[in-house]
Amino acid sequence: MPLFPPESIVTDTPLTDEAVRAYLTENPGFLDRCPEAMLTLAMPESPHGDGVVDIRDFAIRRLQEELRDLRDGTDSLIQTTRINMSLLKRTHQAVLTVLQGDERGCLGETVADDLPLLLDVDVAALRFENDGTLPPRSAPLATLSAGAVDRVAPRSRPIALRPQATGDERIFGGGAGLVVSDALARLEPGNGHPPGLLALGSRRPGAFDEDQASDLLSFVARIVEHCVRQWTFGDRPNTLG
Repeated sequence: MPLFPPESIVTDTPLTDEAVRAYLTENPGFLDRCPEAMLTLAMPESPHGDGVVDIRDFAIRRLQEELRDLRDGTDSLIQTTRINMSLLKRTHQAVLTVLQGDERGCLGETVADDLPLLLDVDVAALRFENDGTLPPRSAPLATLSAGAVDRVAPRSRPIALRPQATGDERIFGGGAGLVVSDALARLEPGNGHPPGLLALGSRRPGAFDEDQASDLLSFVARIVEHCVRQWTFGDRPNTLG
């Protein structure tokens, strides 16, 4: 059964009431197939006079409201799903890039150069506290004083999402001036390393917020943590030459 009037009815001239009525008579299941058509119908005034409520009018208007809510909810769900899929795809690409950077012996540079583009931020950095016992590969990244990580991302709350922040040069280096909102993930690599931070900064106020989900950032941080954990007190051979 067609969803729309047959070609004999569809013309360049406006449809008449009789033509529409004839089509609906021939297609009594039209509204079952296309319930959204109810959204455009204007209900006739009740013929029963003032003070009389027609339950049919109430039911139809209620149905129209529910259809509008359903349509709006569906549109919102589709948009949210698309955004989540995009975030997940970018996170996976970021993880692969981090692993490749570690294999080349340039994890710090990879975080700084590649993660901003992949994670849609302006600055990214990998930093550690300097306790004097760092492996050689970590030394250039040790710009934080002892206890600095505990102050911003303690073990009880290892992810800090700050909608308003002043960029810290010890964390973001030369890009600190761009940062007005940041996300800081605590790193606990062990193996001779003090705690550190995976830091993302944005020039957009409110880019990060405490109510945001942090599972994807935590996932990237755990991968970075794993890579650093493999470092020894001597530089690991460059496996890619």
